[in-house]
Amino acid sequence: MKMRARNFGRAVVLACVLAMPAIQGCATNTDPRVAAAVDDQPFNAWLNNLVDRIKAEPNYKRIPIDTKAEEDQFLVWLHDAYHHRITRQDFAAHVNGRYPNHQNEVAFIVSRLP
Repeated sequence: MKMRARNFGRAVVLACVLAMPAIQGCATNTDPRVAAAVDDQPFNAWLNNLVDRIKAEPNYKRIPIDTKAEEDQFLVWLHDAYHHRITRQDFAAHVNGRYPNHQNEVAFIVSRLP
């Protein structure tokens, strides 16, 4: 019985060791546009200010950005709009198309873009 438990323990350790490079590979496979947005300090300062304003706005309804993929896509759109790579209208069209019934929230964000 001890031999089976020992072999099972070794198998678990071996599986974890072999799986680690695959896990690390997945973790580093980040969209460069997302990485650029995350590393952009002026953008992040502006975004933090926007979040503070959203929290203070009683009529703002949360946009249902629930997955990492949705969060990344929204961040890329917002970063592009912040840097004028897309127009405010394009940003609004992307977000309103993806999240209908949140026109007021999108207008709130768009009105605060530089």
